[in-house]
Amino acid sequence: MPKRGKKKPRKIKFFKKNLKIPESQNKLLRLFCATHHTTENKVFRKALREFLQRNVHLIEHPHHVVSPNQLTLFDFMVDENNQTGT
Repeated sequence: MPKRGKKKPRKIKFFKKNLKIPESQNKLLRLFCATHHTTENKVFRKALREFLQRNVHLIEHPHHVVSPNQLTLFDFMVDENNQTGT
């Protein structure tokens, strides 16, 4: 039986975001990056990731409304006295 090739890695979408900061914050950011041997992008991504993880409970998740007809979709044989499906 022939060997299977490796699976191709799933393509990840990236989005560009622009950010404006004052000169004083830019100096502090560059000093922080130089002392911690990291890049500005990594600092922003880490800060954003931590912020979103701490505040995920504040995000409203959409709740899909179920129509009344969907509740009886699989009730084929309904007993008229008990109104239960069998």
